Formats: sequence, structure tokens, C-alpha cells
Amino acid sequence: MTRARAITSAAVALGVAAAATAAVVLLGGGSSPTTTLITPPTLAGGAYRLTAGTAELEKQGISIQSGLPKGAVSVLARYTRADDPAATLSLSGAYGRTGDPATVLDGMLNGFESGPGSPEVTTPRRDFTPTGGPPLSCEVVRLDARVYAPACAWAEKTDAALLISFDPKRTTPGTVNLSAFAGFTADAYRSVRKPG
Repeated sequence: MTRARAITSAAVALGVAAAATAAVVLLGGGSSPTTTLITPPTLAGGAYRLTAGTAELEKQGISIQSGLPKGAVSVLARYTRADDPAATLSLSGAYGRTGDPATVLDGMLNGFESGPGSPEVTTPRRDFTPTGGPPLSCEVVRLDARVYAPACAWAEKTDAALLISFDPKRTTPGTVNLSAFAGFTADAYRSVRKPG
């Protein structure tokens, strides 16, 4: 396995840890959710293509569904950038009835920060509210002591998710534009949420 592929796998695992923290601790069962999370075949107008959804990732041993409370559903996805398959985007989330969105968001990012490989936070959390998107909390982490990756998360009353962007070329802090990634996350938010 190449170093880039190993770091990509670590990024997916970190996203799963974040979703697990949010879902297991803070999502609960109840009536059917009014909003679900989906994994469309592409994101950002085709710039990213779905390479593995929840079922495929579960076959690889990446899953949180068995630990979720009744009524909560996990959604996991890995996308690759159309112009560079080494650049990936990981989506980890869950839907169902949630607790306080601010608490869910904090718990999800705490789970991400303490996940596999203990990513080093290099840019502390910043809050964004992009046009057409939800309130987001975003940060930059360094993976494997060499690659800088932006991560943004949202939490609503019905769903919560975290996106992590991995590009092996991002080896300095200046190669990450957190504000731009927040805008990208707002676009993904509109694509992956399906009102009931």
C-alpha cells in the first residue's frame, strides 16, 4: 500500500470516528427522519466521483452502524477527484433524531481529533455560515506528520456529517484554504441531504 493510500485510509477512519462519536452518543431513535443523507454519484458538478459508499466501506471493515442507537442510520462515502485520483474526499455522517446541534457538532469534531492516528490540529476550529449552507465548524489537521487536510462539519436536528479533503500535494499549511473548503462543504451539504 502506498503512503498516500495509507493516509487516505486514515482520513476515512478519522471521519468514521467522528461520525461514530456524534451518532452513538448524540443521535437517537424515534419517528422516521424528515431528512436523510445520501451519497450521490458525483459532487461539485462532477469534480468528485463516488468510489465507495456505505456498503463498500462496510465490506472493508469500516462501519459504525452496529453501534448506533435504534432509528439512527450511518452514511459513509469516499470520493476521488476526477482530475487526480490520489485526491479524495471522505463523508461520514448519520441521520435520525439528534440532540442539541451545537453539542453534536462539538462531539463530532472531538471524535475526529482523537480518532485513529491522532491528527494534529494545525488550524483551530473556525465557524462559517456560507451562503445557502448551514453553520459549519471547520479546522485543518496534519495527517501522518506531512499532509494538511481541511475538515468541515455540520449538525442539524435531523442529521450530522463531516467532510475531510485529502490531497497528498498539500504538504504545507499555506496550501489549504479553509474558507474555500467551507464553501465546498456547503455545496456538498445541499447535494447529500434529501428532505423526506
